[in-house]
Amino acid sequence: MSQQPFAGRAADLIDNQLAGNADIGSGPWEQAAEDCVLARINSLRLIGGVPRHKAPLDGQARLERLRGLLQLWANGCTCAVDEDLFADILNRYRP
Repeated sequence: MSQQPFAGRAADLIDNQLAGNADIGSGPWEQAAEDCVLARINSLRLIGGVPRHKAPLDGQARLERLRGLLQLWANGCTCAVDEDLFADILNRYRP
């Protein structure tokens, strides 16, 4: 699977947020960003998996990490991984 869809989706999310079309703290933006991260996690081959024993992130830290990771992906660094963010999202969405 190509990595370009993730870079493109991340760029769209960042562009919308920077243009003022979406508030970074808004539920729809956060949900779209987490969906993008989940899709990327599903496409990665992580040796040893994601350490799901990590402590949950608070809301502000999660938003900052989402924005930072999406910015990296939008700029072409599609192999960037934030283990704490991945673990937080996986623990909230998967049993």
